[in-house]
Amino acid sequence: MIKDTKCEIITVGTELLLGQIVDTNSAWISEVLANSGINVYYKQTVGDNYDRLYSVFEKAQARSNIVVVTGGLGPTDDDLTKDVAAEIFKTQLEIHVPSMDKIQAYYDTRHQVMTENNRKQALGFKGGIVFDNEVGMAPGLFYEYDGTWWFFLPGVPREMKWLVSEKVIPFMKQKGILTEQLFSKVLSFQGIGESSLETKLQDLIRSQSNPTIAPLAGNGYVTLRLTAKASNKVESEELFQPVEQQIMERVGEFFTGYGHVPLELQLMQLCQEKGLTVSSCESLTGGLFASTIVQQEGASAILKGSFVSYTNETKANVVGVPQSILSEHGAVSEPCAKAMAEQTRLKMNTDVSISFTGIAGNQPVDGQEAGTVFIAISSNKGLEVHKMVFSGDRNAIRERSTQEGFKYLISYLKKFY
Repeated sequence: MIKDTKCEIITVGTELLLGQIVDTNSAWISEVLANSGINVYYKQTVGDNYDRLYSVFEKAQARSNIVVVTGGLGPTDDDLTKDVAAEIFKTQLEIHVPSMDKIQAYYDTRHQVMTENNRKQALGFKGGIVFDNEVGMAPGLFYEYDGTWWFFLPGVPREMKWLVSEKVIPFMKQKGILTEQLFSKVLSFQGIGESSLETKLQDLIRSQSNPTIAPLAGNGYVTLRLTAKASNKVESEELFQPVEQQIMERVGEFFTGYGHVPLELQLMQLCQEKGLTVSSCESLTGGLFASTIVQQEGASAILKGSFVSYTNETKANVVGVPQSILSEHGAVSEPCAKAMAEQTRLKMNTDVSISFTGIAGNQPVDGQEAGTVFIAISSNKGLEVHKMVFSGDRNAIRERSTQEGFKYLISYLKKFY
């Protein structure tokens, strides 16, 4: 009986190493096994070469107690998986009669002559178990050798997935090694970078084993994925609770919810809940803020419109920014950002308006260093502005500015409404 599972996945095929076929099998198998409580420790890909296959199988036998192999079970000369494994196991290959009958019947019903090499697909390990493949020709195989469980599956994804779902997982359950499952909970944070969040939680991340804590950075947000191994959901929640409490004590001020809800969707939900309308005036971002909102269904309920005021002429003649502000302070300035937000709110007749002005290029403008961004928010509750300096190319700065705009606007609405 295997108690502490240490699983390894091996994908076989020279075409995988040449990049002619993308290995999706190992990713899919990893996810299924992880969700079933099986710890996947290693992955290997090896070409159709006897000596290299032998070396890879030998290493897997020495360090893992469950090995899942896909590929190399076909009828051709370079399908060597079973031959190499039989030598490792010190056993023989023998024809599995039901599999042979199935292959023969396939050719008989099509009035075709079966070539001799197709008999190779019906070979199994003497003393092993054969899993019937109902969606393909080559069966799946199981063999236990020196305490390690070996599963051999076809490389064709559809056949592999069927065998894992219908044969391998039920076999593991029957043998009693899938008594626990993996449960996950995702906590989302904004206003704190991945490195800062990780630093504040470093001791928790390092010391936790069940549940584990994994930080993941997104575009303007950070998530923590808590993963617990438990026999049921209630037990997993009992494991999550004390860890989540410790996390909230340290970084709870940045917590925005469970799972990740995009900032634009959070803004829409907040505005709909409070009956608010929004407009924007965008220089630096060039309409990215508004276009991000309109990707969401129901955007017209909150967004009235947007000015893309990329030049000073447009800022003055269309938006209504006083020429004196542009002359004295320049377009990349706090006064200009405030005027853009205020004038847009009045012209669009919205409850709140946000403006973006800054430098996406790599040269200073109006006495401001490259990467400088001003974001202003206007409503009848008050006017506020935020200055920041970003690094990166122009599109990275535009995207970061847009995400920061969502973050500041959400915070503003929660504070005043």
